[in-house]
Amino acid sequence: MSKKSIKGTVGEHKIIIELLEKGYHVAKAVDPHCPFDLVAVGEKGNIKLIDVKSISYRKNTKPNWKKAKEINRVRNDKQKKMNVELIMVD
Repeated sequence: MSKKSIKGTVGEHKIIIELLEKGYHVAKAVDPHCPFDLVAVGEKGNIKLIDVKSISYRKNTKPNWKKAKEINRVRNDKQKKMNVELIMVD
């Protein structure tokens, strides 16, 4: 298993714990091509589709940048149509 995939798995589990602590029921997607990682269902039946992204920083930055720049993550068209929420985790 690569360091990148381990980082992603750990990040997903951090968010699962946070959601469980907030009272959500959480299910994990099994399809590797699914546009979301998690489904969180609240006590009143409200449903959140969540894609968990690990915070990443650019390795090569310009000399005049004060610190490493965080890589911006955005939802793809399918995620926008499905109202998938991106949650960033470090």
